[in-house]
Amino acid sequence: MPINTLTPKKELNFSNIVVYFLALLGIVFIVYFGGNVIKNIGNLKGKAAFQAISQYQEAEVLVNGKSIGVTPIQTDEITAGENKITLKTPSRQYDTTIQFFQNTQIVVNQDMGVSEMFSSGQNFWIEKSAAGTVLSITSEPNNAKVFIDETEIGTTPYSNSNLTTGEYDLRVEAPGYESHIARIKIQKGFNLNISLKLFPIPVPAKVNLMEGSENLYNVSTGTGSIYADVPSWVKSVIYWNKTRGINLAGTGINKEPVFDYYLDYKGDIYNKDGELIKDPADYEQLKNAERGAYLGRTSDGNGLSQAAKETLQNIGEIGTSGEKTVTIKQTGTGWLRVRDVAGLTGGEVARVDVGGSYKLLEEQEEWVKIMVSDTVQGWVSKTYVDISQ
Repeated sequence: MPINTLTPKKELNFSNIVVYFLALLGIVFIVYFGGNVIKNIGNLKGKAAFQAISQYQEAEVLVNGKSIGVTPIQTDEITAGENKITLKTPSRQYDTTIQFFQNTQIVVNQDMGVSEMFSSGQNFWIEKSAAGTVLSITSEPNNAKVFIDETEIGTTPYSNSNLTTGEYDLRVEAPGYESHIARIKIQKGFNLNISLKLFPIPVPAKVNLMEGSENLYNVSTGTGSIYADVPSWVKSVIYWNKTRGINLAGTGINKEPVFDYYLDYKGDIYNKDGELIKDPADYEQLKNAERGAYLGRTSDGNGLSQAAKETLQNIGEIGTSGEKTVTIKQTGTGWLRVRDVAGLTGGEVARVDVGGSYKLLEEQEEWVKIMVSDTVQGWVSKTYVDISQ
């Protein structure tokens, strides 16, 4: 996770200050620099400072329904009191009501995601501690593990009255969700409140091919809240691909689009943009699709569900109509040399017979790469081949 450091604004005159250093990816956080803790903030003159950031995409920012600009944005002119904060993108909207105090700074940073489920948030605020508590953490989902300086100390909801003044590394994690990491500072006499919403991870750490398939990958999950809303799940896979990357077996982490279609356990199929294809007449748009993702339930066991199998049978073999075939022409020798690189300097890796047909893998001006067998690939001269769809 990259580390973002939140520090007081340089143009303000701070002394005796509480500072939180936060390492955040794909989360929302609100940091209150409490008025009882910060002294001599003359530049704010009784107002509150506010900064809004939206991870991965620009968002319009509204305060009490009035637009003040787009993220990232910062202002020192927020009136103390209760204010409604809105971050809005073309497809999502985040609303929260915050109590602003005079001479305080509040930062809102959100990963809007694609839906209420597939988004994340983090709120930080500080208050006087009458009971001696110095740290309180809640999370969605509950029972997330809490680590302080790499030592597991409990699960959410969690509170602590024993931490001494100083800085600590905080990590909160739950199986199947993106972890939250923060560098926090505990102050005697004050309670640091943290409210978290974790982002459900929509794909496995490594995405492998379905057994027996050459182009359909398995992104199945055992998390019921994920597979209960397949349309959002599909959108979240596309979003995750773009923002975090998908670790595809054989190719590594990719942030370029990985999948051309999505097939779920209900037998529904979606195009590369995550749009449901309702009419079988529209299956034609998948004729050139190469890689697909199967969104299944691990509780159903290995392989495709019966509904998914029937959909594939109705569509036909996705991707084959877009493939090209290379047929070897007469060479005078009865065979053609296959080389390890494109060019006459390439070493021989195989020989193919005249009349044989092979799958085309790559094409250059004078050479083509063919699939000779499951283990052998190589280049042949275009002079001696015919290429067909």
